Amino acid sequence: MGTHCFKKLLGTLLMGTAFSLAGTAPALADNPADNFQLDGDILSSTGGPAGKPDWSDIFTGLAPSAGATAKSPLPAGFTSASFLVDFFPATTADNSLYATGSKDTLNITPGWQCKKTNNVNDKVDINNAYAVAYTKTVGTSDGKPHLFVYFGLDVASNDGTKDVGFWFLKDPTVSCPVGNGTTNFTGTHTDGDILIVSEFTNGGRVSTINAYRWNGGADGSLGPTPVASGGECDGTAFDVCAKVNGAVLNGDGSSPDVPWLVKTKQSNPSSTAYDSSKDLDIGEFFEGGIDLTSAGISGCFNRYLADTRSSTSLGATIFDFTLGNFSNCSIGATKTCSAASVNSDFSTFTSPFTVTITNDSASGTVYDASFKETFIFGQTGETCKISSVTGTGTAVVDTSVVNTQLESGNLVKVASSLGPNDSVIVGVSCTGALNSFQDSIHAVAGSSAGLSDIQKDAVVSSASATACQATVQADLQITKVCKGMQLVAGTNSLIALKANVEVTVTNPSTSNQLVTISTPTDTKVSSFTQVDCSTLAALQTPDLVLSPNETACFTGSYSPTNADLTNPPSTAAFSDGASVTGTGSIKGTFTAGPAQATCYLCDADVDGVPDVIDCLTDPQCGKTPQ
Repeated sequence: MGTHCFKKLLGTLLMGTAFSLAGTAPALADNPADNFQLDGDILSSTGGPAGKPDWSDIFTGLAPSAGATAKSPLPAGFTSASFLVDFFPATTADNSLYATGSKDTLNITPGWQCKKTNNVNDKVDINNAYAVAYTKTVGTSDGKPHLFVYFGLDVASNDGTKDVGFWFLKDPTVSCPVGNGTTNFTGTHTDGDILIVSEFTNGGRVSTINAYRWNGGADGSLGPTPVASGGECDGTAFDVCAKVNGAVLNGDGSSPDVPWLVKTKQSNPSSTAYDSSKDLDIGEFFEGGIDLTSAGISGCFNRYLADTRSSTSLGATIFDFTLGNFSNCSIGATKTCSAASVNSDFSTFTSPFTVTITNDSASGTVYDASFKETFIFGQTGETCKISSVTGTGTAVVDTSVVNTQLESGNLVKVASSLGPNDSVIVGVSCTGALNSFQDSIHAVAGSSAGLSDIQKDAVVSSASATACQATVQADLQITKVCKGMQLVAGTNSLIALKANVEVTVTNPSTSNQLVTISTPTDTKVSSFTQVDCSTLAALQTPDLVLSPNETACFTGSYSPTNADLTNPPSTAAFSDGASVTGTGSIKGTFTAGPAQATCYLCDADVDGVPDVIDCLTDPQCGKTPQ
């Protein structure tokens, strides 16, 4: 078990949260113990305040294996749970200790160095470290959201007084991949990094706990004046407080007090209650919490580091550490579709989408909010452009990207910064053959300008895309009317009778697509000629593609046979129907008819159509009767 693990825990608590102090006025103090059981134990069932979670509500231990996993879901308001293991159950090795000369007052690079050892000193060795963030939105002292971080660790031994430190670091690249010798850390300090240091005794008491701010970047320094000070979590309204176990926490049995594996070494146990290396003797479990908002601390932390040290002095020798992720800043991303519409070409669609990127953090500004489409436009011919960019709150949005065409895989920055709970709302308009479509976006932002360390994906579900599809509709309407009779020259110098009919086919105004029709068919009229609907003159070039609310007209004739004659002659007639089919420019096949008409062969205007015209003598013959 190494100092490495201990430092990791502390680091996990502080570093994984993204906050900044600059320009933030302290709020009224809210006691961290009001929201979490900072009572010196791990289980919520061991006498902790009702209604508040404890570590057993945050993590599920993997015993008899090392480690623990975050529960899902976490208690309301809690996020960013992180558990770090810094020991090997079967050996005394530790892969994360500070090398001689490393100091908290130094910059990270150059300044900090790490090493590994095969036999770590139990007095400075960390077993496990754990942390979680909590956002309180209701009932705070100033009526505004407050961000709390809760941190804890367990150590291998309670010999003597313990001093621990917790760094919250903004640079996501801080790391130290230990080699065979001494290795330099990577990354650097950022203005607003926070160090929390505390001292506690083997008797189970916290002596001091203070938080300090790093001022400036790589060339800056650690401020010597605490930005938050506190003590034992005893009900006093501290910005920061801590608690140590005052009783042995047993790790064996059917209902252990310690739900995860630990490895302790105790040559002088406090009582007979300690009887196993799976137990935590008095003073081997430490937990604390800080109200970062009350302390005037805000911003986005990306890494945390917990360490053991020789004292609470800022220049103390630092020993074991553990390092990990604990990002308190996060973004939310959604992509929603609106109802698509058919374009004026009656073959393509406009599909509107809305992309929303939100800073979900209660504290801390995120930068360079950007997104990219995952849709592969080249495969379908779709084009998507940004149609609008707006923001909420203090969001600084980039309206210059309006009309920017989106390209597969290319990020587009839509906001320079988003304050806590701010959003940037981007309208996207896509045009092409797809009637709405399912796809996703990948959103990114940075905990600092120029970074892209915070990411989120959002997808339009298949069900939503279907619901947003334009309703594509069309129909065909057909009419058929008799246009009178004609006497025409027949065969063998005989006179013949010809009945004229007119058929109209309409794509109604309720349609939103083109319909390509066939020439109408009729049970008795053998063929039709398309004509101008106004003049009834034959069209030189047929036009069988109908736009919405457009009509095509056709004329044809039929020579009655003896079968059409009935008595009396005044009611002799023939009846038949005309039909038509069509295909939509987007989808669908449509059929109309048969439209029936009864044409009287010889009548006294019973049908309102003029009587038979003698084409042998009438100069009007040859013109289609009206």
